[in-house]
Amino acid sequence: MTEPSRRGSGRAFLAALAFLLPIGVAVGVVVAVAGHSSSSSVATDGRLWSFVVPAGTKDRMDKGLLTEDVLPEQLTVSVGDTVLIENEDSVVHSFGPFTVRPGESQKMTFSEPGYYFGVCTAGPHETITITVA
Repeated sequence: MTEPSRRGSGRAFLAALAFLLPIGVAVGVVVAVAGHSSSSSVATDGRLWSFVVPAGTKDRMDKGLLTEDVLPEQLTVSVGDTVLIENEDSVVHSFGPFTVRPGESQKMTFSEPGYYFGVCTAGPHETITITVA
């Protein structure tokens, strides 16, 4: 009497396996393809936008001298682009999402479209907008 019930359980298991296995494989393929395409959508060959805060920028601003624009008031970059800011000045400077200490640099690769707003402490304009398109 136990033999027939074991056989029935085995058949049910095989039927479930036969049904679920192709679904699992299909889901795995979709995840693998989606994962591959999302990683390739962030361009590895994006443009590098490089900006340098020259030494003495803060001193010139404190004296009321008009300094050159380190960054434009509005910057439009593409998804996959990288912005690099080097601070050669003796004080911390901020540019939207960047805060760069003296003698250091900071870079950010933009992986999604959007807008970044913030203060700009090195130049005649006091704010910056970075648009990622």
